[in-house]
Amino acid sequence: MNKVGNNVITPLQVTFLLIGSMIGIGILSLPNDLINIAKQDAWISAVIGGVYPLYIVIIASLLCKRYPEKNILSLSRKCFGKFFGNVLNLIFLLYFVLFATAVAIEISMVLETLVVSFLSTLKILIALFFLAAYTSIKGLKVLARVNELMFLYTVLLSLILTTALSKGTYLNICPILGSGVLNIIRASKHSAFAYGGVEIILLIYPYITDKTRIMRVSLLGVMITAIIYCWSTFVTIYYLGIDIIPKTQWSVSMVPKTIEIPVINNFSFIFIILWSTIICKTISNSYFATAFILKDFFNNIGIKKIIYAIYPLMIYLSLQYRNSIIRQGFLSYIIPKYTLFNIAYITSIILIVCMKKDN
Repeated sequence: MNKVGNNVITPLQVTFLLIGSMIGIGILSLPNDLINIAKQDAWISAVIGGVYPLYIVIIASLLCKRYPEKNILSLSRKCFGKFFGNVLNLIFLLYFVLFATAVAIEISMVLETLVVSFLSTLKILIALFFLAAYTSIKGLKVLARVNELMFLYTVLLSLILTTALSKGTYLNICPILGSGVLNIIRASKHSAFAYGGVEIILLIYPYITDKTRIMRVSLLGVMITAIIYCWSTFVTIYYLGIDIIPKTQWSVSMVPKTIEIPVINNFSFIFIILWSTIICKTISNSYFATAFILKDFFNNIGIKKIIYAIYPLMIYLSLQYRNSIIRQGFLSYIIPKYTLFNIAYITSIILIVCMKKDN
């Protein structure tokens, strides 16, 4: 594999890479996570949750403007010293490991339950991480192109949900703001996991060809992601209603059942298969970020060897929270903590950078 530094990406590819990193398995159960607090206004909470990735990309843009050739890992060591900087970088690394394994086990459970019941969870994970490792080996440029292609699938599948408008009722989303503004804001913090993955911008901005456009293209990626999350949540509530959604585990997957094609008995089956290809791309992005950070720790080891080495580890860690109750409890506990850490981590760095008068 060529060095990552040789694999520069265009500003528009950054947009697709950010969208691909954020949109994953979380979209299928996002309405379930939000309606418990925001009720029929959960789609508004999905948009407000975009404040977190918005903050991340703004900080990344400021860091890129001051230190265009140094990513968050280098700046962490520069600000906190080599020891404490590496400790913080290690914690940041574990976030991508958590994200990759959590997404992988969730989609494997979806596939095992709804599509390929004859395959075990282990076999599905082996296939998922093989695709992630293979894509990561090809480098950042190829990974960005994969995200560019998958964006078209994402838009297509999002538009397919439009068919539910003819089968649902506006009464399911009324009264708007009826749950209360405070509840809408409280629910928005639960969408943090859905927007997870945006932090990859902090690693890759030195490899963008035109860094002057990083703010614009990053904000575009966040905006498109927020629209897709808002739309999928809105349509699901419009079609199913807040009473039925809690009775389904992946509520968005129920919406394509409104499509009636004579040759196909259940279009939601096709929808899940197509969406799983999109989620493979999300896993690949986090897998690449994990190998990228490890390469920063072990400069003498090629990134290709690192990608091979973490392959069985990713599978093993994914299997550790196969139980859905344990997984949901663990993620509900750790994700808010990690969100606060990420905010504190990058905020501390940008404050120190801004206070320094020299380079």
